[in-house]
Amino acid sequence: RTETQYVAILQVRERFEPGPIRELQRRGPETVLGGTLRGTTRTDWYALAYSRNDLEFEEAKALAREALDRYREQYGGFVR
Repeated sequence: RTETQYVAILQVRERFEPGPIRELQRRGPETVLGGTLRGTTRTDWYALAYSRNDLEFEEAKALAREALDRYREQYGGFVR
């Protein structure tokens, strides 16, 4: 958690190539952060961030669960 956002880390940083983790998608109060998986050209989700100004913790938690469901539908599984 930061002062302005609730952050859910989905994978360890070491799974990603060195360099910046960047914004992949923004959807209302939700931001999907990601980068390139080490040794591949595949971009994957690293974390989810939600505005603390717009949401209470429980709301952010529910949205994170929905985002993980979207991820599973899109990629056919859990964050790897």
